[in-house]
Amino acid sequence: MPFGKSKGLLLACLVGVGAAASGCSSSTTVGNFTGTCPTGTSCTCSTVGNCEYDCPGGGCSLTCSSSNTGNCLFTCAGGNCDITCQNVGNCNTSCTGNGCSMLCTGVVICSLEDCPAPSTCTKVCQNTGSCT
Repeated sequence: MPFGKSKGLLLACLVGVGAAASGCSSSTTVGNFTGTCPTGTSCTCSTVGNCEYDCPGGGCSLTCSSSNTGNCLFTCAGGNCDITCQNVGNCNTSCTGNGCSMLCTGVVICSLEDCPAPSTCTKVCQNTGSCT
């Protein structure tokens, strides 16, 4: 099916925006984003869609920003990650390395899971959705 000039231009713009999202501080991205956050750095999800960050070495600051209108999924195998969830949607974190802290604000639904016993994970729930 051939695209008209305006539809083709719109498609090219959307593909360009999606391809431009790389690194840890993603500008607003349309579509889904998956990335790795290097140990000790800060990474932010600002997507219209879903966003996933993995922090295998631990010590990351992971943020699901208020401009994110999808879901965020964070994993912190190395532990000691700081997670801030401000998005509209779900914000789920797996912290198998223990010692993670999560702050949930706004209308987000938050979960902090997989902290081994005895858990040193902490969670502050200031959101209007569920927080587990």
